[in-house]
Amino acid sequence: MTHNDSSADNVRLELLAPARDFSHGKTAIDAGADAVYVGAPSFGARVAAAVSLDEIEQLCHYAHQFGVRVHVAMNTLLYDDELARAERLAHDLWRVGADALIVQDMAFAMMKLPPIELHASTQTAALSPEKVRFLEQAGFSRVILERALSLDEIKAIRAEVKVPLECFVHGAICVCHSGQCYMSHVVSGRSGNRGECSQPCRSMFDLTDGRGNVIERSAHLLSVGDLSLADSLGDLIDAGITSFKIEGRLKDDSYVKNNVAHLSQRLDGQIALRTGYARSSWGHASVGFTPDPARTFSRPFTHYYLHDTRNKVASFSTGKSTGRAVGVVAEVKGSSFVLDGGSEPLVAGDGLCFTGSDGRMVGTGVNRVEGRRIYVRSAEGITPGVTIFRNYDKAFVDTLKAARMRRAIDTIFYASFDGDMLHLKGEAAGVSVVVTQSMEGYPKADNEQRASQMFVSQMRKCGQTIFDVSDVVVTGTVPFMPVSAINGLRRALVDALAAGMVSSYRPPEGQPLKVVPVPGGVADYHYNVVNRLSRLYYHKCGFERVDDGVELLSDFVGVEVMRTRYCIRREMGTCLKEGGRGGELRLENNGNVFMLRFDCAQCMMSVIYGGKVRRSNSHGL
Repeated sequence: MTHNDSSADNVRLELLAPARDFSHGKTAIDAGADAVYVGAPSFGARVAAAVSLDEIEQLCHYAHQFGVRVHVAMNTLLYDDELARAERLAHDLWRVGADALIVQDMAFAMMKLPPIELHASTQTAALSPEKVRFLEQAGFSRVILERALSLDEIKAIRAEVKVPLECFVHGAICVCHSGQCYMSHVVSGRSGNRGECSQPCRSMFDLTDGRGNVIERSAHLLSVGDLSLADSLGDLIDAGITSFKIEGRLKDDSYVKNNVAHLSQRLDGQIALRTGYARSSWGHASVGFTPDPARTFSRPFTHYYLHDTRNKVASFSTGKSTGRAVGVVAEVKGSSFVLDGGSEPLVAGDGLCFTGSDGRMVGTGVNRVEGRRIYVRSAEGITPGVTIFRNYDKAFVDTLKAARMRRAIDTIFYASFDGDMLHLKGEAAGVSVVVTQSMEGYPKADNEQRASQMFVSQMRKCGQTIFDVSDVVVTGTVPFMPVSAINGLRRALVDALAAGMVSSYRPPEGQPLKVVPVPGGVADYHYNVVNRLSRLYYHKCGFERVDDGVELLSDFVGVEVMRTRYCIRREMGTCLKEGGRGGELRLENNGNVFMLRFDCAQCMMSVIYGGKVRRSNSHGL
């Protein structure tokens, strides 16, 4: 990944990577990210991914050397007793160098905030030109779009607004419109909008008809595959997206390293095909491995609805990672089997999975491999004809762990020997620093050419720094200097240049959010109002009614816990538009019943909470 400053008019494109802490953030930056997003110490939509102020400050310092931005998620809903603390935290994050806050709650519009950018979280359910225009008029510096949008819908939004747009291009998908899912809170008291989602959509359900007949039993009926839009980056660029986001603040280092490197390389490839585009940060990443997203955590990949709003995207057999198919079982003997069609060797320590006779995904592990025969912990359920997937690739993970990644900025050093003074200048990414050093005491070299060559050679040795020296330009006569002295000069110049990279970095400035006139509007529970400031905001906008958010309700029967483009009828081949039979459908799990409603005109499905039923199963939401 390289930075191109050839034109100030270039459209800057950003690869935005997840980071659960400083270490993961550094990995993402070294692999080629232009920005990283982390959870705030509190109020982030992944409670388990909270990061301390000290670590965020450390990450900002490392990131800003490369012009990489640090976005901090404060995208939970806030209760009244948290408002003052959230406002103080926003100031603390700005003070330690954060470039932007990702927020959902409109209470931030009523706070006195520092001049930091505010990005509208995907949990604001930015689904239409009208909604994105509202967020733009409110003063958000960026809007993060809902994952379920089609390419045509993204183009329609881009045509109506000027605010920068961000979209997800890789990782797990929330099957419900983000910020509009209340299932976790309803069944477990753990609100996704409060950062505590219990992921009930990955659980198993029974699908029944209006008379209680089971149509599908114990299946992951709401679990969709993982987003993979690497081959659609060009379409998204042309549609007006400028930030491309990877999901995964709870994922491990291997996932971050592999997927950031992959998408960085693909984004560079798209920029090379176009004029007027450049990456938003600088430096080039050397990763030391060939990235392959299917070889770290991955459910079956999908474009979701980007290109086809009637696409099938479900993964009924499992809600977990499946990885890549490695072959079909040809023969089984005891706790071993032989594969046909396998193109990659398996090794001891690999994790495998397959679909059992009951339709569920079953896991096992490789103990040893002898020729073509694979010995596993348990071969129960493995029969000839079964497709085997590898969901943990030990050799690849070992390769990632051993890979020596480095991100470096192309640099030119200038050395001017002027009598008894040496003037050293370093230039990198538009930053220039000068270090001067007295040459008194250094004798004239017996061989001036050799002295100059040695000086240049030693000044180039920046391999353990963030700089790659492309040239050392020397003017004047180089005296005889010990290697240690040249190395000292190089370190002084590198340190000054690194400090200059950070000090010259200028974070973007955000504007305060403001009231947007919406006279006569009605804010129902989908507006997620759970505090006095957000309620005040909508009243100031002109909303005549502002309802409590779901987190403040005591009775959930009748609440639409999901509204989604995903459709169970379509996934099962019974779409009413394609001749499928109608009738009532509902989902059941652990005594909870959810009624399904279908808006076929809009190709939308709603999941309505129907309360408890006497009959229960053991899926356990």
